[in-house]
Amino acid sequence: MKKFGAAIIGCGWVAEEYVKAFQNDERSEVRVLVSRNRSNAERYRDRYNLQCAIETDAAKMLERDDVDIVVVCTPHNAHTKYVVAAAEARKHIIIEKPVALTPEDVLKQRQAVKKNKVKTIVSFVLHWNPLLMTIDHLIEQDVFGDIFMVEVDYLHRIWALKWYGSLEQSGTALLTAGCHAVDALRWFAHSPVEEVSAYQTKTDNPAEYPGTISINLKFKDGKIGRSFTTFDAKMPYRFNIGIYGTDGALRNNEIFAPKLFGGQNDFMKIPTIQPDSGDVSHHPFRGEVSHFLDCIIDDRRPFPDLEDAAKTQAVCFAADRSAESGEPVPVSEFKDLL
Repeated sequence: MKKFGAAIIGCGWVAEEYVKAFQNDERSEVRVLVSRNRSNAERYRDRYNLQCAIETDAAKMLERDDVDIVVVCTPHNAHTKYVVAAAEARKHIIIEKPVALTPEDVLKQRQAVKKNKVKTIVSFVLHWNPLLMTIDHLIEQDVFGDIFMVEVDYLHRIWALKWYGSLEQSGTALLTAGCHAVDALRWFAHSPVEEVSAYQTKTDNPAEYPGTISINLKFKDGKIGRSFTTFDAKMPYRFNIGIYGTDGALRNNEIFAPKLFGGQNDFMKIPTIQPDSGDVSHHPFRGEVSHFLDCIIDDRRPFPDLEDAAKTQAVCFAADRSAESGEPVPVSEFKDLL
């Protein structure tokens, strides 16, 4: 059985979860860790007893024939140069969210990936959370009937945490992390977003951007959506989900679906793992990596790949533009991403 060689660029907090995910799947192993600070890479090599090389220059890693998959988990503003270089080296790519901080950079990545015919997956890792997977299955089974509204919130106290507070390196609140909620909205709505209207506010959070934004969305098939992201509230992490249909509804892990449960007269709890922690060690990176390996081996399209994630990026860019202008913004203003 072929073992796929993985290289990780950027050895911060999230990188450790990729190390564990590749170690967990017998079809893969980490062969190179890349970090400008060599000691950051060495700590993961030593902690997990990896038999891997350490590089401070990604270009040297990309020359290796034994590297099949490259993970890009650098600060967000550095994603594009590494994604483009990896694509040109004909490596499959895992891209940490957000894809990039500008529409131009997203387009550059898409063009490089298409030209070189490599596979990608963007790390909206909650696609492998059991509750969200269950919701997806329930929607596919038409349990809720005609779904007319979807809502997802990202509520996480991020108070100038390292470079996440930098507008240049991390982006806006939506791009930094609220994009998880926008991705889930698009996933559950099963319809393209046409227009976004948003408002934001700045507290005394020392982040360089407003830490709270509320957005409303209009979908092509007539659905509406709502999402609220805040880094400012002093509260435990929450990833709220609401699905509202003519035959049933869901609020987080509580479902009301008489079509499925005859005689039901109140919400009932779904006994499953919820997305209830902002700690990346709680996030299902193993599911993401295994899915990506499956798609490479079977020559299938991963989901969500760069093509799908570009549409999530377009919604985030439209929302940020709306919050700045005070006017609704058609997502078609970012047509190169759609």
